[in-house]
This record gives sequence, C-alpha cells and structure tokens, in this order.
Amino acid sequence: MELSSNFSPCCFAVLLLALFIVSGTAAPGPSAAAAETQAPPKAAEIKPVIDPGADKLLKEMSAVLARAKTFTVSADVDFDRLMPSGLLIKYGGTVDLTVRRPGKAYASVDGDLQSRKIWYTGSEITVLDAAGGFYGALPTPGTIDETMDFLISDYGMTIPLADILSADPYKAFISNAVAGVVAGESTINNKSCTHLAFVQKYIDWQIWISDGADRLPCKLVINYKTVPGSPQYSAEFSHWSLDPSIDPSVFKPEIPAGAVKIDFLKMQEETK
Repeated sequence: MELSSNFSPCCFAVLLLALFIVSGTAAPGPSAAAAETQAPPKAAEIKPVIDPGADKLLKEMSAVLARAKTFTVSADVDFDRLMPSGLLIKYGGTVDLTVRRPGKAYASVDGDLQSRKIWYTGSEITVLDAAGGFYGALPTPGTIDETMDFLISDYGMTIPLADILSADPYKAFISNAVAGVVAGESTINNKSCTHLAFVQKYIDWQIWISDGADRLPCKLVINYKTVPGSPQYSAEFSHWSLDPSIDPSVFKPEIPAGAVKIDFLKMQEETK
C-alpha cells in the first residue's frame, strides 16, 4: 500500500476519487513524499515474511480485480477523527463507486460530516458539494494509476482504498508489506471470507477476501500506528458487479445551476 506515515481524513475526503467518505481534518496531513513508498538504504532492507497462503489469496483477489475493465461497488466506511484533546471520534458513511479503467471513475458519497459527488474523466477531477453550492475541478493525468501518483507527489494526498483501483492491485497492496499472515475465517454480509493481516512500517492493514469463486474484497481495515491515537479506517464492501455495461454519461460532471466554482485548494479548506 502506498500510504503515508501521517493520516488526515481531509486529504482522502476531497479527492476521494473513489474512495469513500468525506471527513474533517484534525490529524497531521500526509507527506507528499508518501514515506511508505521510499526505499530504505540497502543495508536496512528487510526481507518480507509473507505466509504463502496469504500471498496466494491476495494474488487471486488482485487478479480478479485487474481483469475487470469496469466495475461497481458499494461500501460502508468509518474512520477516526483525531481531536486536539487526543480523543478519537468515529464517523461513517456510504459510497457508491463506478469505475471504467483506465481513466474513468464516479463516486457518490453520503457521510456523517458531508456528502460529495466526485467525477474523474481521464483529464480532470471534479468534486461537487451540492448542499454547500460549490464545486472544484483539478486537471489530472490520463489514467487512474497516474492520477493516484499525481495526488501523492503534487498534493501530498493519499487515498486509503486506491489499491483496488490500480491496474496492478497485487503490486499496489503488497509493495511495502514486511509481514503477512492468514488470520482466520469470518462471515461478512452473509459471505464466508478469509481474513488476512499485513504489517508495514507505518501502518498495519487487514483484508477479508471472499471464499467464493469471485475472490473479491469483503472488508479492508487500515491502522495508522505511528499517528497519535492510532486512528483506524475501515471499509466494508457489498454489491460488487464486474464488467457491467456503464452509460458514458455517468462519468460526465453534472453541476447544478448556480453552483459556484472555487479553487481546488480552497475546496480542501472547506472540508475542515
């Protein structure tokens, strides 16, 4: 996972491009360097210790996702917001996501704090706050993967669930893992799922993968263990549909009459 050592719900909120819930900010924002992606000196390299069973299942799930040229999915998401007092407040919401690889995505987000509609057209991200009456737009590279890299390098943003959008999900998930195990079996949304757990330098993450033929993600949890309070992000997936026919109009921004366009960086400030 290409995740920073810092955590700010605000940062994945505004450019959610896909993922999943709008929040305020009360924790340090992620570094544009995305520390997890930086290779340590050779002398400090640690050979990952990954359970072969966990690795095999993660590869199978990733292959299913990678083959899908289009997909839709819903998720129930919750996250911790770190208050100045050190108290963690948990917020949540839902999202409906539609993706057409390599360069189209749409997310409709309804959360405790805010609601948003996000369009990625392959050349621009548009974020609409219909209730607030404003929207922002940002030129981007032409593919989802390039745009994720762009958001990290140019805007210091990380998107917790971006790995499922990647053209190579396995590489995205496993790239910084130093350990991984099969943790057990669980039932999520009436589906039998295998529970995997992974360790990275700055985060720990867990993923539950369906035991059915589809081998799709059931749930993802990320713990930001180096951030004060160790905040957690969780997404529980449902209603997966792989390679559905999608009307191109879904990816065209629909801006209400009277909505005011504001600077994209100002759009970030509006979520605080």
